[in-house]
Amino acid sequence: MAKVNLTTNRISDFQCADGRNQDFLWCSEVKGLAVRATAGSTIKRYIYQSRIEGKTIRVTIGKVDVWKIKAAKEEARRLQTLIDQGIDPRQEAEEKRKKAESVRSESKRKSMLVSEAWNAYLAYQKDKMQRNHIERGKKWGERHLRDHENLSQAGGERKKRGGGLTKQGVLFPLLQMRLTDINAEVLKDWQRKEAETRANNARQGFEMFRAFWRWCASRPEYNAVIDSQAVESKDLRDEVPSRKSKKFDVLQRAHLSIWFKAVRELNNPTISAYLQGLLLLGCRREELACLRWQDVDFQWNNLWIKDKVFEEGRKIPLTPYFCSLIAALPRRNEWVFSSPTSSNGRIVEPRIPHNRALSIAGLPPLTLHGLRRTFASLAEWVEMPRGIVAQIMGHAPSATAERHYIDRPLELLAVWHEKYEKWILEQAGIKYIPTKQGLHAVTTT
Repeated sequence: MAKVNLTTNRISDFQCADGRNQDFLWCSEVKGLAVRATAGSTIKRYIYQSRIEGKTIRVTIGKVDVWKIKAAKEEARRLQTLIDQGIDPRQEAEEKRKKAESVRSESKRKSMLVSEAWNAYLAYQKDKMQRNHIERGKKWGERHLRDHENLSQAGGERKKRGGGLTKQGVLFPLLQMRLTDINAEVLKDWQRKEAETRANNARQGFEMFRAFWRWCASRPEYNAVIDSQAVESKDLRDEVPSRKSKKFDVLQRAHLSIWFKAVRELNNPTISAYLQGLLLLGCRREELACLRWQDVDFQWNNLWIKDKVFEEGRKIPLTPYFCSLIAALPRRNEWVFSSPTSSNGRIVEPRIPHNRALSIAGLPPLTLHGLRRTFASLAEWVEMPRGIVAQIMGHAPSATAERHYIDRPLELLAVWHEKYEKWILEQAGIKYIPTKQGLHAVTTT
């Protein structure tokens, strides 16, 4: 093959010959150096060709409009020196590429914001939530995910319920920082500041962030750039507000008569029935508020309750007195406890009338969840078995026998549930004669 002294003009005039895929203009001064032109392309490149261990190798040096002729010759001589030393230039180039990629990746990780890792963490947990074979307790529930989203929100958006704007979550300031900037001192200052105005949220935020940080430490893409011990500092944990003891608010047996009197005299029969239902059924507030007419079976006296423990929900007895309460309610829409003024068509905030009833009755403050606790507490007066109490309330079974051996029919739950309701009404001084309830027209307002 002909060799020439490479010049700017010769390289510029050089073209791939017709009928060929590629052509070479070989250098006469440096053995193995050439300019390569390919068919259908105006781009030409310097290449170096030689032999190593009896095999021909070809290495691309670079584009002719980037590399000067002198520089290309020097690079060709350097490559030949490597070959003389038994080093494959292609392997050296690959090692350089990997090293450069590693440097770029390291630089990218060091500049990564906490929010990027946080979003990956939430996506990981959401993915686990979709896997049916993973049992509850080993994956998040919807409420737990919502808590993480609320405590990390930027705030400033219109509230879905009520007026005003949402507040910035306690975790949001940390999410705006770089992963490499998080250390025990930063977290300690963050806790001290947040605890001044919202101690409980500060504690919850720390617990969430600690779990997230430990997850980061287990991931190769983050563990090299974070201080994994930042959340383990004793000085930091000293700043975290202590968990407040749960408010154990319940109605006592002696309170029942005046509580029922005040609640039954509320001028809103829907709210009145709802509040009595919380005490008589032991449901969570949202479980009962979300009750639909299609979930009420007046023929077989049962309710299908939305459940936060069991995704399919749970079926509980429809006791006679509570049945009479909801049978008398207007059927404005799909919701049993409907509201003509609410945007979603059902009651949203029953605490206000409940607090008013408590004030009129002269009773101490009592939360709606306190009515659920009241159900569990007063059930002992009729010696209702704890397993039946838990099943009606929707508590996950704890004992082995409860989980794997006992299957209670609805009729058995109804025996005890009706016994409980009858005792409650007796203590409240309510005279009620059970009658068969059924679907019938009710005048709407």
